[in-house]
Amino acid sequence: MKRIYCLCAVIFILLFMTGCWDQDLLKNARLIFGEGFDLAPNGKLQSTFLIRDVPASEQQSPKNDIIFTVGNTTRETRDHADDQISRHLRGYKNRIILIGEEMAKQDIYPILDFFYRDPKSALNARIGVTKGKAADIFSLKKVGNVLIGEEIDELIKSKEETTTVPKVTVEKIYPIMMDPGEDFVLPYLVEKRGRVDVSSIAMFHNHQFTGVLTPDESIMYLLLKDQKGKVTRFTRKINIRNGHQNSNDFLTFNVDKSEQKMKVLIQSGNQITVKLDLKWKVNIIEYPKDRLNEKKMVTQLNQYLSKEMTDLAKDTLKKMQKARCDGLGIGRQLMAFHPRIWKTQKEGWDSNYQKVHFAPVIQVEITKKGIIN
Repeated sequence: MKRIYCLCAVIFILLFMTGCWDQDLLKNARLIFGEGFDLAPNGKLQSTFLIRDVPASEQQSPKNDIIFTVGNTTRETRDHADDQISRHLRGYKNRIILIGEEMAKQDIYPILDFFYRDPKSALNARIGVTKGKAADIFSLKKVGNVLIGEEIDELIKSKEETTTVPKVTVEKIYPIMMDPGEDFVLPYLVEKRGRVDVSSIAMFHNHQFTGVLTPDESIMYLLLKDQKGKVTRFTRKINIRNGHQNSNDFLTFNVDKSEQKMKVLIQSGNQITVKLDLKWKVNIIEYPKDRLNEKKMVTQLNQYLSKEMTDLAKDTLKKMQKARCDGLGIGRQLMAFHPRIWKTQKEGWDSNYQKVHFAPVIQVEITKKGIIN
């Protein structure tokens, strides 16, 4: 009798169990591998969809299909793209989101709002700003034998490891976008002779693109932010002989270790001062003039590089202030440790941030000289 009761209970439960009502089969989908957004001439949104076609057999290579649409919103442009293809357009495998320079000068949050609301969005997709139009980058289709979407994804990933661009995704920038005390930065992509260059950073303020840091300034910003990658290299000019530049006048070093300390101080008259102390242990990668076995030469180079890097830090911070990009989160520091000051500063933080006094000091110590010595 007990077995009969158990069997009836199992049958009763199975009758009321639901099936896979929300399944989305891959065979019925066309996968987006990259999306680009540009400002259309009429003020609307132009979207570029990079669609990856999976080959029917292993002998065939995957191909990209590119679709251009224009609409009022991100969702509308995707619907227009869906109307032009067979099967259903899906974005859960998306790897790249690019925003054209002119579009980035607008508030980019309305573009990204759709991604945050769709539960099937690929929030781990990398995001960047392009010089010119994002559509022009995707129109390359291939770089060598590599499809453009995969090339950009891998290129940005490699530049994250060399402390060139920050590790940012659609998901990671969301809390910063919602934070009035901090701004975010994105990789800046440039098309050069059929290839994509990623060596700079695009600065943002109030969700709007406001300027670009040079490659050296981009590396310096990431070090000031304490976001060092696996490799961090600088090449600096040591001197010039008789006014002529010589390859022997340059030194390349790698920052093996960086210790960063930041302190926000409130001085007389509510003057905000930010002290940034960085201590670097560096490895000499290239220096044709050598003489690194001499202690005096090493001491001189330590002093010279410390001054050079401190000057670079000052220039980087000045450019960020000019662009109103609070990429170090000084406003957030004021909220946490000086709430009274923040209460008086937050209304005009755009201009007040530009009055902040930054005092960076970088100490360089050569600890490795290569295997020659």
